[in-house]
Amino acid sequence: MVDWAGLISWAIVFHLFGVIIWIGNLLVIATMLSLASEEVGAARERLIVVSRRLFQIGCNLGALATVFFGIILILLDPAVLMVGWLHTKLVLVLVLLYFHYRLYRRILNLENDPSGASAREFKIIHGIVSALLLAILALAVLKPF
Repeated sequence: MVDWAGLISWAIVFHLFGVIIWIGNLLVIATMLSLASEEVGAARERLIVVSRRLFQIGCNLGALATVFFGIILILLDPAVLMVGWLHTKLVLVLVLLYFHYRLYRRILNLENDPSGASAREFKIIHGIVSALLLAILALAVLKPF
């Protein structure tokens, strides 16, 4: 007999672990790239290279785990699709995925033109990702509608 409650609990653990890895890396990378605008030469280029590596490993794997285990959770409890807060949360996750992609494209552009780093741009991305995380957490915990 399958222990559905235990299976759901483990899926939640891995889903949250993915969220922590994903969002943590997005925030660290945004901070590093905002600092890159103040650096010159090899220091700036090194920050960009480290950002790309962190993105490839931390952000991509964290996002993959988050989405994969989120889908598993929905499949294990399809009734959750009937609640409004989940729809709003999923839209916010799509917005977060947009900023994930945008940061990736920005890193690739900076590798070609390191002088194009703008501290303001990356601080804005940091703030938006933080606000999205707060909104998603509020929806998931409070389930307001």
